[in-house]
Amino acid sequence: MKLLRIFLLLSVAALAFYLLLPNDEKKIRKNLDSLAEYCSSPSEETAIPALKKVMLAGKLCSDPCHVQIESFDINHNFSKKEFTDHILMLKKMTLDTRFSFHDTSIEFPMDGKADIVSTVRLDGETKGSRFTDAYELNIQAIKTDGNWLFSSFIVVEFMEK
Repeated sequence: MKLLRIFLLLSVAALAFYLLLPNDEKKIRKNLDSLAEYCSSPSEETAIPALKKVMLAGKLCSDPCHVQIESFDINHNFSKKEFTDHILMLKKMTLDTRFSFHDTSIEFPMDGKADIVSTVRLDGETKGSRFTDAYELNIQAIKTDGNWLFSSFIVVEFMEK
């Protein structure tokens, strides 16, 4: 009877550990939330916190990271430095803008690779008027040393759907 209790206790502990341990999908969703936070540009943000967020955003991406936006004629592999420079430029151009990811689906076609489809939403203000834009993204991520890094961002153009 005592052995049965010990076995049940160990089984419950192992199950709790497994359920509480973040799985790959949770890690990717957390990285998306972090990326949205790092790319957002609150109006009160000063230069040093902005630079820190840009550097943290860069750590979420592989080196190089592919970006494709047909409407801007961008189809390029960016080094980590180029990627962070573009995020910083974007933050300067989009003051008081909040990024968020919605309707995210994640598939794992093979071990260590993830295909993500998500809608990125931008809420902000420009020249005194509020705006909301949304873009569908196809994102690829790779698992490197236990961490999920975004390796590709492709904006799905409206006419392609």
